[in-house]
Amino acid sequence: MPPPRMRQRSVSKASAATDQHILRLHSAMAEKLLAEPWRISGIRQTLEQRYQAGQIKHGGYIHWHSILDCIDQPDLFRTALLDNGERMKKLRRRTVLVGILTEQERMALLG
Repeated sequence: MPPPRMRQRSVSKASAATDQHILRLHSAMAEKLLAEPWRISGIRQTLEQRYQAGQIKHGGYIHWHSILDCIDQPDLFRTALLDNGERMKKLRRRTVLVGILTEQERMALLG
């Protein structure tokens, strides 16, 4: 017997637009992190703090950890961070990549 079909989540235009903005920001953050890998230590601290505070579930924690561990492999890092699957969209909406872009950089990207 074939497995049951997964029901696709319907996505509103506003939600899809938000996901695209977030993806654009994460693409810029990926490039900045690859250019300035010393920033990863602060991101790891944020991840640990959120996990210890119960703000991130174990699966999300492991997923973020595995992405950050790929920083020395730029193509893999970009692919993992910018994955267009539902799980990664959800993780990006509550990103641990904080403090990477300046307000001016964010505004220029979303302008």
